[in-house]
Amino acid sequence: MKRPNPFAEWLLHFASSQKNIDRVAFWFGGTVSILAAALTVAVIVKLMLR
Repeated sequence: MKRPNPFAEWLLHFASSQKNIDRVAFWFGGTVSILAAALTVAVIVKLMLR
């Protein structure tokens, strides 16, 4: 029998913890929010300098 990929094993172990999933969602959501805020500021500054 072929041994599963070590990364797949780690991923299954990582995903089995709700705390880990919550942590990833928090960091991903925070990163997306910061990027959206930076984009908004950039657009506003560009429109003001027109």
